[in-house]
Amino acid sequence: MKKILIVEDSSMVLKIMKRLIGDSGEFDADFAEDYAQAEALVVKAPGDYFAAVVDLNLPDAPNGEVVDLVLKNKIPTIVLTATYDEKRRDALYEKGIVDYVIKESRYSYNYALKLMNRLNRNHRIKVLVVDDSLVARKQCSNLLNKYRFQVVEADGAKNAIRQLIDNPDIRLVITDYNMPDVDGFELVKLIRGKYDKQDLTIIGLSGDGNASLSAKFIKNGANDFLRKPFIQEEFYCRIMHNIESLEAIEQIRDSANRDYLSGLYNRRYFYQAAEKSIDQCIKNDSGYAVAILEVDNFKEFNNVYHAYGDILVKEFASRLEAGFDDALTGRLNGSEYVVFLKDVEPQNAFDQLDAFRRRIKDLPLVFDNQEKAMTVSVGLKTSKEGCLTSLLKDCDELLQRAQEAGQDIVLYE
Repeated sequence: MKKILIVEDSSMVLKIMKRLIGDSGEFDADFAEDYAQAEALVVKAPGDYFAAVVDLNLPDAPNGEVVDLVLKNKIPTIVLTATYDEKRRDALYEKGIVDYVIKESRYSYNYALKLMNRLNRNHRIKVLVVDDSLVARKQCSNLLNKYRFQVVEADGAKNAIRQLIDNPDIRLVITDYNMPDVDGFELVKLIRGKYDKQDLTIIGLSGDGNASLSAKFIKNGANDFLRKPFIQEEFYCRIMHNIESLEAIEQIRDSANRDYLSGLYNRRYFYQAAEKSIDQCIKNDSGYAVAILEVDNFKEFNNVYHAYGDILVKEFASRLEAGFDDALTGRLNGSEYVVFLKDVEPQNAFDQLDAFRRRIKDLPLVFDNQEKAMTVSVGLKTSKEGCLTSLLKDCDELLQRAQEAGQDIVLYE
């Protein structure tokens, strides 16, 4: 859990922030009520803080000195203040703060926490900046770096296409209009030939005075347009709005691919994703493995403890996902689950499944204040060339043999 620093002299605001942070469960927080306390915390653990929310006016630092303290230690900083001063705000942005938030209502504190959550998620998002001007490109990249995005640069359309091929995980493209090889409109059309709006967001930029540029960009496939020169707040608001729209679509898609009860991938999505991984493994001449797992005596348990059947499903799914966080996991039916391991040798696959079997056995569930041991039987099949359907059939046969042999065992071929 990432650690954040809250510097605030108001007991009421501190109380609100403590409750909001506690309810979110996203961060571990240290709290300081003045500059001296903040300095002691930062000096004691330099580099430990993911971000900071600071008040400008503290009893022993009334002129925003705490901002210099946290920025000097390279901590992304959100200023939370009761007064709006445009000159001061601009000066703070020049120093490198992330945002300037006015204490107007409870929403202000929610916004500050939302912004920290956003920073936490941004480091997983890759952005491509396309501009033939090195100065303009670096200005845009520096702002994105401040907000913890991964940034890739291109000095023109041809290089941009190459970067998209080399970095298939790019989620956002920011492109200038005026470029020597291919202009921004043409680049957007080229990108849209392969990527839908639901898969990749594009924001157009231009310093041209032509009022129709925004409409042209959007008609050619861009999601949004921003005119240069722009202020930092507007830039980030546009970025955040478009990224959150993209994430909302991804969340809807992900929900359609999930089993409603366990939260694991459903059978349909598992088959699609595993078959793609198998094709890649065969292409790379690397081994892979499929395992079907079944909670032992689940039907009997569900008949006796009917109210807890769903709880057991959810708990087992949670443990399975945590135990194989770098693998593909899914739920086949009521009590059967499936795991796909790529780029793995047979012995290593067995070791992983057997270690999971032992952990499950050693961590009993508690129902009505009584501990109930949970065991699992596993059928595991490894291969370098087999298709998914045949592998699952073999796994099912191995699973039945494991259950007939007394359960709580991993059988593999």
